Amino acid sequence: MIRLCPWWLLVAAVVVQPALAADEFVFDAGAYQKKNYSFSGYVELRPDQQVLNPGSAAYQLGFIGLPDRDMLNHNAASILLNGNYEKDRWQLAFAAQGASQQDELVNQQTTDLYEAYAAYKPAPDKTWELGKRTLKWGKGYAWNPVGFVERPKDPDEPDLAREGYVMAAADLIKSYSGKLTTLTLTPVYLPVRSDLNTDYSSIAGDNLALKLYLLYNNSDIDLVYLNDASRSQRFGIDFARNLQTNFEIHGEWAYLTDFSRTVVDSSGTVSTQTVAGHQLLAGLRYLTANETTIITEAYHNDVGYNAAQMEDFFTAVHTADATSNTVLLNQLASLASKTYLKRTPGQNYLYLRLSNKEPFDWLYYTPAITLISNLDDGSYSVTPELVYTGFNNLELRLKATWLQGPLLSEFGEKRNQRKIEFRLRYFF
Repeated sequence: MIRLCPWWLLVAAVVVQPALAADEFVFDAGAYQKKNYSFSGYVELRPDQQVLNPGSAAYQLGFIGLPDRDMLNHNAASILLNGNYEKDRWQLAFAAQGASQQDELVNQQTTDLYEAYAAYKPAPDKTWELGKRTLKWGKGYAWNPVGFVERPKDPDEPDLAREGYVMAAADLIKSYSGKLTTLTLTPVYLPVRSDLNTDYSSIAGDNLALKLYLLYNNSDIDLVYLNDASRSQRFGIDFARNLQTNFEIHGEWAYLTDFSRTVVDSSGTVSTQTVAGHQLLAGLRYLTANETTIITEAYHNDVGYNAAQMEDFFTAVHTADATSNTVLLNQLASLASKTYLKRTPGQNYLYLRLSNKEPFDWLYYTPAITLISNLDDGSYSVTPELVYTGFNNLELRLKATWLQGPLLSEFGEKRNQRKIEFRLRYFF
């Protein structure tokens, strides 16, 4: 049972009330004139209750020196703002998020500028951009191996807005007749300095990425490259093609050279390996006659951790916890979120999502279920959800997650066993 604090109920009432009010017709001639600016966003309330897994490695690293607990009640609120202004050949755009979260362990507020850039379009086939920009490269839904200059997606919430990086970019377009109808070159310059783009890499450098897009024989194809500067050199290709109007296939391939990876053995010894390897994704999207959308993807990552390496890390954590070695626990905790406990750190995964719009004539309801499985250790998460959109500008979502897996497996060693959350999102 989710427990909501009284102030959440008050805010929810304020947000919901305008959406439930009766619509009044007002004729506004200005509404039919195209404006050169836009402003939009949403306010979100998101309480959840987590059933913890005290015997897991993630729990032991997250609760060092704290009393044991079985449950955690977490409240979160956020506001996302998007602005856009266009005049003549210029465009100014921004996106920013303010967030607050509170539970028995955390009470913090953050403000993040996701995007803030200027674009200049001297001709229909040329665009120049400068500023903080969120690029979305690749055709995958849950993963994007060729997303060399963007933050990784959360496979459990792939549609969430993500913060960009400060960069200079361009789009140069050519059109042709024949099987090749469009050719677009997108160069990107992303500098890393001591005070700029430090979360892209800790290594200063002038990063140059190139994407060549082709629309060839009704197939979307991208050729992608990243130079060897702050990150290792990378090459990639992706494609998407509609076999039918309701059936699309897509794929991505990337090759990473000299990738630096932190490795922990079963005794807790930390070392660094330099490896090279492929990242592969194959997927499809299919819409059935009864409005069921099926999305499935298989993902392979050579530079991820195999099952034996994951077991070594979890063994080191359990041994340190059993012997009360807090020094080692804190050392492992400091690196875990970017290595073994980051999202999908393994080598082989399956993603499957089914969603059905208004089944059985349930107006405004969309149920869905998502499966993410680590194919190497057999662990997985299952997430059913129900979305309701019957109110004007308001979306309600109820979502639950079950994590399953044996000891020393990825999902079996997560902090939570189960989680249930409610999301109220009001758009404006």
